[in-house]
Amino acid sequence: MEYKVADIVREINIALDKNMSSEALSNLGDVDTLTLDEIIASKIEDAARTVTLNAPYTLLDGGKAFGDVVGWDMQAGYGPGRIVLPDDFLRLLVFQMSDWSRPVTEPITEDDARYALQRSRFPGVRGCPQSPVVALAKQPVGLVLEFYSCTQGENVYVKMARYVPIPKKFIYEGEARIDLCEKLLRPIIYYAAYLVAISIDNATQAVSLRRQSYELMGMTDGSSTEG
Repeated sequence: MEYKVADIVREINIALDKNMSSEALSNLGDVDTLTLDEIIASKIEDAARTVTLNAPYTLLDGGKAFGDVVGWDMQAGYGPGRIVLPDDFLRLLVFQMSDWSRPVTEPITEDDARYALQRSRFPGVRGCPQSPVVALAKQPVGLVLEFYSCTQGENVYVKMARYVPIPKKFIYEGEARIDLCEKLLRPIIYYAAYLVAISIDNATQAVSLRRQSYELMGMTDGSSTEG
């Protein structure tokens, strides 16, 4: 959902007022000579990216479609294939080929022990239509989604392919805006407030703000894989 950055800045200010001492807030005036609102605005994209990447799957929106061009390792419709992901790719929502019995929502990566198995000469350990596997891998062309595997030949097609893009500010009708998952707005506000608190070395309030962000997602603080 699309939000005005100015509205988000106001909500982050409210979160800070509720959670930080007046002395801590006054210290913001000494950070790189920036105003409070400028500091807050600078943290929104980072907060949105971190929260969106680590949030429970059920809190994500419908995302954007991809998968118009499919490359195959061997013959089209047989074995593994790959799709070059968009430059703004952040997180996979769902992927399914037409001959798969179910979609995949959790991809593996190249450092996962299961990744090497996908190239095994033994069919029983590789992904298949009944137990498909999707991997995210870096290649010279960029980030690629690899899928394992298909068996029904040249009529196979991408049935579902959606992803969450990297949240980025943009200008619309003269105002800065940002597209965020609706259910993640409040967690993003509190995480951005946490980043502001960190920027002024106010660790005590920062911990509280971060904890509130995770609680709003139904998560325990520190249980994510952010990095």
